[in-house]
Amino acid sequence: MKLIDEGKALEAKEVDERALGVLHEDRLKILKTLGEPHYAAEISKILRMHSQTVYYHLRILAKEKLIELKSFEEKHGGVAKKYVATTEALVLPISEKWRPFAEGKRKTPAYLNGFVKDGFLDAKLVVGSPEPHGKHRARGSEFTAIELAAFLAQYASFEYPLYYLDTKASAIKNENLFLVGGPKVNTLTAEVNSSLPIRFTPSFEVHSTLTGKKYGEDVGILETVESPFAESKKVFIVAGSSHNTTRVAVLALIKNKTWHKQDSLAHVVQGFDDDGDGIVDAVEVLE
Repeated sequence: MKLIDEGKALEAKEVDERALGVLHEDRLKILKTLGEPHYAAEISKILRMHSQTVYYHLRILAKEKLIELKSFEEKHGGVAKKYVATTEALVLPISEKWRPFAEGKRKTPAYLNGFVKDGFLDAKLVVGSPEPHGKHRARGSEFTAIELAAFLAQYASFEYPLYYLDTKASAIKNENLFLVGGPKVNTLTAEVNSSLPIRFTPSFEVHSTLTGKKYGEDVGILETVESPFAESKKVFIVAGSSHNTTRVAVLALIKNKTWHKQDSLAHVVQGFDDDGDGIVDAVEVLE
C-alpha cells in the first residue's frame, strides 16, 4: 500500500484499532525514530528515555509487527539488537468506500479542482438521451463524451458508471457534473442555462453576459459554475447548439494548454478544418 500526496509517496501499512491503540506518546516517538535502523541504546540517548523503558516499548511494538529486527551484534558479552520500522506510514481506514485510483496521472489543471481529487474523478458526465425527449424532442449523442472521457482519463480514474443520460440523471444532481451538449439535447443544460454567464438564447445562439457579445450557432462554450442543484458542488458545461459544436468545445479543452492555471472557465470557441479533410482540427478562442 502507498500513501500518496501531491505526487509523492510513502510505503504504508494498514493497521487496526488494536495496533493503533499501542501507540501512546512514548511508543510513537520510538516508532518515528525507527524510520532509520537504531539500537535500543541509541534510541535511549536520542529520546532521553531510560533504557529499560525503551526495551519494554520495543517488545510491544515488535509484538504488533510495527517494528522488526534489522540486525544484531555481540557487545560486552551481550547481544545488541538493531530495530527498524516495518513501514514508512500507518493507515487506519475509517471508511469502506474504496475508489479506483491510478498512479502516474498528469498534473491536474486548476479548472478541474473540485472535479478531480487525489487522482479520482469526483464527478459524473451527463449526456443527452439518444431518444426523442424534452421540450424539443431532440436526440442526443454519446459520441462526444468519449473524447471528453479520454481527456479526463489523463488526470483521474473513475468509478463506474461514468456517464448518465439526462433523462436518468435525477439521482446524481447532487454531485459534481459535466453537462455535455446544449439545452436542445441535454435537459440538465437547459435547467442551468439561464444562470450561466455564457448562455444559449431561445434560438440556440450564444450570448455572453460577460462581454455583451452575441454569436451564431457555430460556436461551442466551456464554463465552470457553482452547481444550482447542490451546495459546494460544481457544474462543468461542455456544449454547443449541435453535436459538431459540442465536439469543438471538447477539442478546445484538449488543445488549449494556456487555461491550465485558470481556476474557472468561461469561453466561447469556434472550430476550423485547417487541412480540408472534413474534420475540425483547429480551434479559435473567441472570448
